[in-house]
Amino acid sequence: QYCDFLSNLYREDGDPPQSQNRNNTGLLTYLRNGHGVAWILGFVIISCICLIGFYFTAFPLAMQIFSASAVTTICYGVAAFWRSSEKSMSAMLSTLGSAIMLGSGVWIIQLHQGEAKVWFLLLVGLCGVVWCLVGLTLRISLLHYCGLAGLLLVYAVLIGRYWPTATLVMLEAFWILHAVLLIWLSWGVHRRFPRLALVYFAIGITLAFMAEADTIILRHQVAGDVVFYSILKLAFVIGILFWTRKKWITWVTS
Repeated sequence: QYCDFLSNLYREDGDPPQSQNRNNTGLLTYLRNGHGVAWILGFVIISCICLIGFYFTAFPLAMQIFSASAVTTICYGVAAFWRSSEKSMSAMLSTLGSAIMLGSGVWIIQLHQGEAKVWFLLLVGLCGVVWCLVGLTLRISLLHYCGLAGLLLVYAVLIGRYWPTATLVMLEAFWILHAVLLIWLSWGVHRRFPRLALVYFAIGITLAFMAEADTIILRHQVAGDVVFYSILKLAFVIGILFWTRKKWITWVTS
């Protein structure tokens, strides 16, 4: 009986369950098996993208916005459909949709020569909102992070316009407060929403260096000693992360 038990045990380990085999089906399986439907569908999608890209400049503004939105929506929709069966393909399609959304928006702004700063700011804000929603829905932490980073960039630009006289010390206090708030929020949601905890923690660490980026990149001030100060701050932050690694790694990976 013991030998029969071991035989059944190894047989179960060697043969994956049917549900697992069923979950591994997707576009790659169709392509490997030579299904004509998958090849025709791929040909139609690629042809549509190429045709839209080729005649994009000849379209009116409304048609350009509609075609870019349609292609982006299709990429996100197929990514959501394949999320449970083909995670790598789903991530690739969501990345493609995000790139098409941002790239087509920049292209439309350049074609119509509008108020570049205003429209670029609106584009980044719109991309940030969409990426956050798609990242939450498809559970893609990197896309969610990029969405929050885009919204924070818009926030930083607006703060720079309404607070142009802020010094580095004032910006430091302003952004460090936001970083502490995001890290505290990461700790608060880590039990119920572990994916959100990871994203909020990464955004909090990013905000710790936002004062220097705001000063040099957005406010176009001379770097001077700011770069040296950034290196010292980086060493300080790494030291804190190393000293508290057992705590924050626990709640980020829980």
